[in-house]
Amino acid sequence: MQMKKNEPFSFVVDVGNSHTVLGIFKGDKVVDHWRLTTRKETTSDEVMNRIGGLVRFSEIKPSAITHVGLSTVVPALERPWIKALQTLLKRPVQVVSSKNCLDCPIAYPNPATLGSDRLCNVIALRDRGYKDAIVVDMGTATTFDVMKNGGFAGGIIIPGISASLDVLTEKAARLMPVSIEWPDHVIANNTDDAIRAGLLYGFMAELETLVEKIKAEMGKKKVPVFATGGWGRMVMGHSKVIDTYDPYLTLNGVRLVALRGNGAAELEKDSDE
Repeated sequence: MQMKKNEPFSFVVDVGNSHTVLGIFKGDKVVDHWRLTTRKETTSDEVMNRIGGLVRFSEIKPSAITHVGLSTVVPALERPWIKALQTLLKRPVQVVSSKNCLDCPIAYPNPATLGSDRLCNVIALRDRGYKDAIVVDMGTATTFDVMKNGGFAGGIIIPGISASLDVLTEKAARLMPVSIEWPDHVIANNTDDAIRAGLLYGFMAELETLVEKIKAEMGKKKVPVFATGGWGRMVMGHSKVIDTYDPYLTLNGVRLVALRGNGAAELEKDSDE
């Protein structure tokens, strides 16, 4: 499908606990994207320096950007990112939140406690016409985001694959960090592969059991299951319960809020981080 010439350019950012993903969309198509390590302590000048170099090498010039969106699960980074984006792109910044979520219903007593990345996943699927779905977002944490009747119904949070490895090797003196890759056998004949088998096949068993239980609680046997996040591609080929892998699902949710959000972020002109 060809992109229309008059489609807007959106610059979107998803700040996660371990990685920050940036993308430029023309309409709903990704035309450029980057993945950075999240720095928990940074200033707007440092953020601007990091992303300024990336933008300069992009074929899409800052002056072409018409909409800007930000999602962050690290509260301390919201202000420096807003300030950097405003300064660099000269555009208002729509920040995803329970108050700026395109009227997506949230079944939380306190909607403000819901992670904006999880909200973005449901927003993106709502825009595609889905009423019911499950999103497994595999990052530092693995989250199961449940969409029911067009809204965020709740979900599950478990440790991510790499986080599980970190805890295991930190707590067990004889176990050393290993590269995370699929072993040839579940029954491993060496310690490194034993760790890999436990991490990956153990995660798969957990994934399949939780998806089954979610569907049962939803009262629906056929619910589309989407995977996204850094580990999604690795798991996709080994899973019987994942229907679709979409690496840009969260970014698409940020894009929609950038385009249709109800209020741009406002910062004091002389404010510091």
